[in-house]
Amino acid sequence: AAWLWWRWLNKRVKAQKPVDAHLNQRGQQIVGRRFTLDNALINGRGHMRVGDSSWPVVADDDLSAGTRVEVIAVEGITLRVKAC
Repeated sequence: AAWLWWRWLNKRVKAQKPVDAHLNQRGQQIVGRRFTLDNALINGRGHMRVGDSSWPVVADDDLSAGTRVEVIAVEGITLRVKAC
């Protein structure tokens, strides 16, 4: 009976996706979100304000302040963005 219970419980646990899968991965939480740049990106690099934090940002092109951007990836502590 104990073995059957363990097997049934093991299947249920594997099938459930954790709700807080990105709990301590703040960068992963903001992938797909859109923001407005406060400062221009020069040579495709700069910083962007997200909530109460400032994040290093990289893009393929130079972007001016006020441009709407979408976070498409996180590379270490740097957010990769594209204009939207």
